[in-house]
Amino acid sequence: MKTTRIYLARHGETEWNVEKRMQGQKDSPLTSRGRDQAVLLREKLLADPVIAKRGLDLAISSALGRACQTLEICINGINITKGIDAGLNEISLGEWEGLTFSEVKQKWPEEFYNFWHCPSLYTPSRGGETYMQLQARMVSTLKKIAAIMTKPANILVISHWIAIKTALVALQGLSIDHIPSIPKPANGEFQIITL
Repeated sequence: MKTTRIYLARHGETEWNVEKRMQGQKDSPLTSRGRDQAVLLREKLLADPVIAKRGLDLAISSALGRACQTLEICINGINITKGIDAGLNEISLGEWEGLTFSEVKQKWPEEFYNFWHCPSLYTPSRGGETYMQLQARMVSTLKKIAAIMTKPANILVISHWIAIKTALVALQGLSIDHIPSIPKPANGEFQIITL
């Protein structure tokens, strides 16, 4: 039976992460620390016993610049097929994107609370998407990526904080309201899922 190992990683730190701005599908560049995190991600991946033995077969990032930049730094010098898939993008936050956490909390206090603590009750601002929409998109994309390979494979996937957590609860068979209990993925860190 084919087992694909997906090394699901969060992009490196960005300027908006430092400024505590809601990024969503808008972008800000990696900080110098974020670039260093991408280099460290590479080192941690290459030190993984399975990758050290069999190598990486594929590397895919979301279509957002911070994820693409992390991927490019991480696989620099590695001969590997790479790709981009917008299905791995962060949750769309509509009008919140680019605003600071405190600005969003002040203008939309109930929805800001629900966003972080009660995902099933969260109603997105104009142009945003729900957690359920994000979850369906992420799980479908991860399964599609895993299905690309016809043999057991190791795939690096660079995605985003909320997107990763939302996929993880689905893959563990948990409800959407378990998202707050999933630890926040650190910038430049990965976890392994098998599909």
